[in-house]
Formats: sequence, C-alpha cells, structure tokens
Amino acid sequence: MKQKRPKSLRRRLLFLTAVCWIVPVLFIFLFITISYRNSIIEKTEMLMEEWVKNFTSLHAQKIDEAITISKKPSYELVIEKAWKRYKNGGISHADFYREVNGNLISKFYNDNRFVISVFYLSEAPERLYYTSRQPADYIQTYHETVESEANKITGMDTSDAHVRIIDNKLYIIRNFYTTTNYTKFGTLVLELNQDKLFGGISKDKDYEMGFFINSNDSMIYYDQSLGDDEKSHILQTLSARYSTNENWSMIKENDGLHTGLLYQQRFDDYHFGALLVANEDIIYSELNDVRNRIILILIIIVPVFIYMLYFITRHITKPIGRMIGASKELEKGNIGMQLEGDPMPNAEFTYLLQSFNRMSSEIKYIIDYAYNEELAKKEAKIIALQSQINPHFLNNTLEMMNWQARMAGDVEVTKMIEALGTLLDYSMDRSNKKLIHLSEELRCADAYLYIASMRFGQRLRIEKEIDDSLLDTLVPQLILQPIIENAVVHGVEVIKSGVIRLKVFREKDNVILKVINTGKNMTEEDIDRVQNILNSKNPVKEIGNKTHTSLGIRNVNERIKLIYGEEYGLTILPNGEGETASTITIPSEPMEIPEKDKLLKLFMEKID
Repeated sequence: MKQKRPKSLRRRLLFLTAVCWIVPVLFIFLFITISYRNSIIEKTEMLMEEWVKNFTSLHAQKIDEAITISKKPSYELVIEKAWKRYKNGGISHADFYREVNGNLISKFYNDNRFVISVFYLSEAPERLYYTSRQPADYIQTYHETVESEANKITGMDTSDAHVRIIDNKLYIIRNFYTTTNYTKFGTLVLELNQDKLFGGISKDKDYEMGFFINSNDSMIYYDQSLGDDEKSHILQTLSARYSTNENWSMIKENDGLHTGLLYQQRFDDYHFGALLVANEDIIYSELNDVRNRIILILIIIVPVFIYMLYFITRHITKPIGRMIGASKELEKGNIGMQLEGDPMPNAEFTYLLQSFNRMSSEIKYIIDYAYNEELAKKEAKIIALQSQINPHFLNNTLEMMNWQARMAGDVEVTKMIEALGTLLDYSMDRSNKKLIHLSEELRCADAYLYIASMRFGQRLRIEKEIDDSLLDTLVPQLILQPIIENAVVHGVEVIKSGVIRLKVFREKDNVILKVINTGKNMTEEDIDRVQNILNSKNPVKEIGNKTHTSLGIRNVNERIKLIYGEEYGLTILPNGEGETASTITIPSEPMEIPEKDKLLKLFMEKID
C-alpha cells in the first residue's frame, strides 16, 4: 500500500516558529485592533447617538415653546378684536397699527427668544406691522428672503404653525383665524433668536452639529466649521437620506475621514433632522495611540523573529537541503558522489555529511561489482539463446537437397545450397554482435522463405510490405526467422495451401515486424498456451519440430525484453478468420536509459 509521505522538517520548524512568535503577537494585535477597537467605536457611537438625540430633544422643546407663544395672540383676541373694529370703521388705521404693534411688543419684542415679529392682514400683505431688534433695513431683507415663503403659507387654509429655515434663520409662520366663523384675517411671522435657542446646551467640542426642519434645502449650523469643504461629501450623503416620511430613525455614514449621524423625528408641527459630524482622528485618538504602541512593539519583535529565521535557515534548513539534494543526485544514478563545498555549520550535520560520503563510496563499490556480475550473466544468456539451432530442420533441408539433386537440375540445387549457406552463416555467427541492421535480418528471412517455398511449392504464397526507410534500423539477430518458421509449422503445414505476409512499418516511436499466416483458427486454449510459452511460465511439452518453434519464439521474446525492456517483445494473437499475427515491437531509436542504469534499477529492486 502507498504510504503517506511525511511532512518536511523545514516546514515543521517554520510552523513551530510561527506558532511560538507570530501567533501570540498576532493574537494581541488582533485583540487590540479588532475587539478593543470595536468596543471603543461602539461605545463612542452610542455616546454620539445619545448626544444627537438629546440635541434634538432640547431644540424641539425650545421650538415647541416658541410655537406655543406664537399662538397666544390668537387666543387672547387682541388683534382679532382690533381688526374687526378697524374693518367696521370703529377705529382708524393708525389706532389699529398701535394696537397690533403694542400686542407684538408685549408678546415678542420683550421676549428675547424672538428677534423679529411681523404681522400683516390677508387682504393687504404688502402692509407690514412689525417689531425688530435688528437694524432698520430688516424690512428689505424680509421682502427679499421671507416674504415669498410667508405668502405661500398665507395662501394655505390652515392655522397650524409652520417652522421654516430661511437663509440660515429659523422662522415660525402661522395664519390667524377668527374664533367665531373661522375666517382667516392675517398672518404672523416670527424669527427666533438662535443665540437663545442654542444657549444653555453644553456641546461636546469633538462634535459639529446642525439641523434641518421639514426640508434639507437649508440647514442651521451649530458650528460654522460644519460647512467646510472637507465635510461637504458626508453632509451631502446624509442630507440625501433625510426624509419627512420617517417618524424617527438614526442613520450613520462614514467617508473614511468623518463619521456622521442623521437623527430625524416627527413632531406635531414640524419634522426635525439633526446632524452630527465628528472627525475620526479626534474621536478615536486613543485608538491611534494604541496602534502606534503596537507598531513600536512589532518594530522591536520583527528583528528578533528575522534572526530566528536566519538561525533556523543557516543551522538547520540549509544543511538539510544540501543533504536532500545529494540524496536526489544519488537516486538519479550519480553513484559515488561526494558532498563537498562549505563545511557544515554544526557538529551534527558535519557527522551526517561524512557518513553520507562514506555510504556513497561503499554503494558505488557494491553496485559496480553487482553490475559486472549481472552483465556477464546477461551476455552468457544471450549467447546461449543465439546458439540454439534446429538440427531437425537442417536434416530435412539436406535430405530435400539430396532428393532435388537426383530428381531436378543443378540450378535449383545451387539456389537451395546458397539459401542454406546464408542461414548457416547467419545462425552460426560468433562475432558476439547484439544488434544488426534490419536489412541483414531480412536477408536471412528471405533465405528461409526461399527454402520453405521450394519445399511447399504452390501450397505457399509469400507477400511482403516493407518500409525501405527502416532498413538501417538496428535489431537483435535472428528474431524474424523463428517467427516465420513458427508460421510455417503451425500454419501452412496443417492446411492445403496458405499465405505468409511479412510487414515492416513504423508506428509512433516503435518499429513493428509483423508476420501474418493463414491456418486454423486459434482457440482460447491456444491463446493461453502461446502466452504461457512467451512468458516462460510453463515448460515446452510439444515434440519434434513444434518443440523447436515453441522454444524459438520464447527465446525471441526473452531476448527482446532483455535488450529493450519489458514494454517491448513478441505477441501472437488471432488476426481475423483463419489468420494468426505474430508481432514484434521494438523502439525505432536507441534506448534513452543506459544499460548500466537498467541493471542498477534491477539491483536496487532485488535489495528491496
């Protein structure tokens, strides 16, 4: 079973370092920067929300008081009675003016919560009755800024108080109706004193305040700095979210530099929207101080951590890497290599280096000895396989030649003698060559096929398909003749007439030598028997010439596998109805793996 690969010591050391150093520091840093920071931010935002609610409540209370005062002249009927007498001709306009102004002075001029009070009759809005703490040019300002809004409310059929912010000033505007038949006869306009409105409220210096009433078109700034350009973005964002449809809501926005709150609440006569904007650098200054201290701690810790990494790398991971690299070189076949270079940084790895070098030298000696011994065995086996010749075939051939000499002319005898000579020279070659050109192997096969054709006559037909570009390919000696002989013995001999087709072609990176013969169909038992013969699992039990051919095909398969490897060799399988195909597969190019390395691999597998 495949074993799970153990983890690297280098990774474990780095992990341990990270756990012992980075994790505690990171935990503290995260606690302070996240948990502690979030807690501070949450508490600060709660205080801001409470403050803006209190701000709204206090201002709403003062506005409600001003609205209540604005209703008193209507309830006391002083102006209403004077208007009725003036309308009926009971008093002159001058007397009416004195009575209206007297009432405005007693109710509003003497109350420092109001700056200006203006009254005008519905049928004559251009004629104003007013009192003012402002300079005499106020009337011009009134006509320019307030008059149009006041006239709109005059045109409404309502006695409710209307609170408006006009030109950054706060006004209360309401219509007067008679108490008997509810007839509108005039309009009262009051400007509130902002100093008194804002007075008595202890505002946090870190916050900047302002508010809307009924519309976000105009706003009163509690602090003039609230209108600075740097706060324009967050003010626009909050203003866009102001809605008179909300009974009450708290909205928070952040633009990276400022935190803003919009608290809106509906009251009986108006809708109030309070704005609070705070600079984050100011309200979170304590957090910035804590962050700076953490950065200072990290500046101190980082060099220590870097030195630890350097120490581990220099004294542990780098020596381990050198040892691993040397081991990989040894695995690649660089037997006997010596680990040289800079000395190891400590005694432990120095001992490992010396032990590795000694072990590498000893392995090289053992491998060289085993290689030479295995090579000798291999050469002996190949020579023994090549030396196996079929005496029965030679006897039959000589007997046939003798018969031909008596019965036929000299030409045929000469051709057969030449063919036999070619076979004998090729089979008895003792030059110890492992590989020959394919053209030589085909010449031997042609000699055998000529003798076979002379023996079987018209019973045997021979066909060839050979790629001439492969004639210089190097192949093992005597691999085709045993296959053709097997095709003759097991195919042509057992039927009246047959065909042997010899094909040589390239297939991807391999050269294919295929012999196809007609004959009896192979049964499953025949396929298993041939497979066992090729794999040398069972001894050859056939007799006579068939024993020789079985031994021949097994030897061909073994020789190819010995020379090229287990992925190459001979296969014998059915090739359709009444045909059998014997296929030899060898590489088209010289093997990339050196012979010595294959034996080394074999030796290491035996040791395991």
